Amino acid sequence: MILRIRLLLPAALLLLLLQSKSAAQSTLDGVVRSAEDSSAIAGATVLLQSRDSQKPQKLGTLTGTDGSFSLRDISGGRYFVSVSMIGFRPSNETISLAGKESRRIGFYLQPSPFQTQQVIVTASKRRQLLADVPVSVSLVSSASIERRNIISLDDALRYVPGVNVVQDQVNIRGSSGYARGIGSRVLLLVDGIPMLTGDTGEAVWESIPISDLERVEILKGAGSALYGSNALGGVIDVITKDNMDVNSTYVKMYGGFYERPRYDEWRWSGRTRFFQGMSVAHSQPLGLGDFGVTASLSFKKDDGYIQNDYFRRFNFFAKTAGSIGQNQNLKVFADVFNQHSGNFLYWEDLNHALQPSPETLGQWVNSTRANIAGIYTHVLSSDFLYIVRGSYYFNHWYDNFGETPTGIGDSSTSNLGYLEFQCTWNYDPATVLTFGIDGQADFMSSNLFTSRESGSGAAFAQAERQFNRLHATVGARYDFESIQGKAVFGQLSPKLGLVYDLGGEASLRGSVGTGFRAPSLAETYATTQTGGVEIIANPNLLPEKSLSEEIGARVPVWYFAMIDAAIFQNDYWNMIEPEFTPGGQIEFQNVTRARIQGYEIDASTDAGTDFLTLKASYTYIYPLDLTTHEILKYRSRKLFYVSADFQKSIYRASVDFRYISAFENYDRQLVELGIVKNGNSRVPAYVTDIRAGVDLTSIGYPVQLSFIINNALEDYYVEMIGNMTPIRNYSLVLSTNF
Repeated sequence: MILRIRLLLPAALLLLLLQSKSAAQSTLDGVVRSAEDSSAIAGATVLLQSRDSQKPQKLGTLTGTDGSFSLRDISGGRYFVSVSMIGFRPSNETISLAGKESRRIGFYLQPSPFQTQQVIVTASKRRQLLADVPVSVSLVSSASIERRNIISLDDALRYVPGVNVVQDQVNIRGSSGYARGIGSRVLLLVDGIPMLTGDTGEAVWESIPISDLERVEILKGAGSALYGSNALGGVIDVITKDNMDVNSTYVKMYGGFYERPRYDEWRWSGRTRFFQGMSVAHSQPLGLGDFGVTASLSFKKDDGYIQNDYFRRFNFFAKTAGSIGQNQNLKVFADVFNQHSGNFLYWEDLNHALQPSPETLGQWVNSTRANIAGIYTHVLSSDFLYIVRGSYYFNHWYDNFGETPTGIGDSSTSNLGYLEFQCTWNYDPATVLTFGIDGQADFMSSNLFTSRESGSGAAFAQAERQFNRLHATVGARYDFESIQGKAVFGQLSPKLGLVYDLGGEASLRGSVGTGFRAPSLAETYATTQTGGVEIIANPNLLPEKSLSEEIGARVPVWYFAMIDAAIFQNDYWNMIEPEFTPGGQIEFQNVTRARIQGYEIDASTDAGTDFLTLKASYTYIYPLDLTTHEILKYRSRKLFYVSADFQKSIYRASVDFRYISAFENYDRQLVELGIVKNGNSRVPAYVTDIRAGVDLTSIGYPVQLSFIINNALEDYYVEMIGNMTPIRNYSLVLSTNF
């Protein structure tokens, strides 16, 4: 507590000093429209930067739904105003403002089939151009999620370059492998707020509200210099939509079925296995200033193509946001998630690949997650703002594993609180400083891990400086972690990044940074039996550490394509992996040393037309355990993804293809001990998904209809031993917005 007070005092004094600055007088209002049809462009980024080095000033804002923007408290002088928006060519203008002047300006942006100046927030905890980021970043839009009828966020990540999902565990460039849902080397955020459970430390992907997604940003490589523990292999930040300032209702319904398996031995059910779902979302202004509210409710049901692998799922999400004073904004959101699902660990054998072992048949898990979070932003001056983020995350689950008088087996309840204070200071036109503190407290009660408490705190700082064509980033973060029953430990995580602008939208980048991850409570204290295996505690687990290095380049090809290439190396110390003990039990242990090297090529093009978009990526990794000289478990060395999207008039069509090489190493003891029969059966994956549909919005009917075939070529493969991935399935999706 004393340390946190000492960290807060300097920031508080700095805020008082900045609030005492005299207010400037000039204002700049304007509107941003499309040059094609003069329609308003909402969400465009407007940046104003002083041309006078003696009076540095930098302001920024976003356009509203009518394309308008407003900048206040501007000192007199010459300014450079730039406007950018995904899908349009950027535009800029130099203006002069006298004292106490009000000026209005208009921008007409030319549509562009390929837009490189995308704006992201995850890399530096602030809005910045993607071209200024020194590490690899991928984006997933809400449109691509809607087009694929994604019902769980981890399924959307299966199409991201360099990302491979092993069941529900996300690998970014081979960082994670598979750890049975316990622990994560990828940090999941929602609007910058961590969303990992307090007990197992996992990401619950199905609890993320898909209907409210604006985009997903995937930061590859160690991100601990800003985000701390769990950002060892990367960061996934879910950016939610802005509130609508008009009444709007969105309804989506889908239904489908799994095809019967090709082999008679696999046909365990005599009836067709269906899946279906419905989502309703509504947005409207509240009549309290510019505050609006959004609420959504969804239900999803899946009979399961595998016996005992069904689920019934409810999601409720609500959000409100608006101004609460001059230059002050507040966003509050909450969600509740409940799921009842069957439990499937491994198949009985290869001849019964869609049936579980008899002793696990009938097992189920019931889980409830609830979260409430708030984000307060205060712009104190034209060059300084601070943000306060806070959240409370409740997690409870129980199952019927084992025999107890109540019928309830294992259970766990965790309560996780998080608080962060962050400042962004435009020190001068060429320098931006980001700094702050955060902390969290976790209280857990479980018959699996016993009752435990943990806590953490951190201070971080980052400086960005523009030197003509060179953009430099340097930063560091110090974390301290405390787990009940273990010693308190601290970790310093520095980083350095450089981006050199070659001109013509081409650039070179390089970065080096460190990462770390504290072991989760489950990895440290879990004691249970499941699937014929006993898991034992290891209170001597040490934190994982990593060193991440990358060299990359972005190169435009003609006027309609972009190639992004990177070479990377990630070194790990004390990597935590589930290992068999001499007694045949599973214990989470520190692998002494590991290294993952590789390269990645990502290409995007519109093929010179206004209706066809092509994307392709190839990732190669060499994941080596430097202690045993074996390939790390559950890592696929080669990933090759291709997608094509066609759009003309009211018609839509798209195709996705994914090649994933077979993993070379796995838990061999599970096979040798007879726990997973035929567990060494594995092949590369060749997965093709096809979609076709119509969008009648342009002809006056707000209806979209699509037909989807997933795994259209009926490829059978496993992501981990003894678990068959989804077989070919068909679905029909209907959505409307009014």
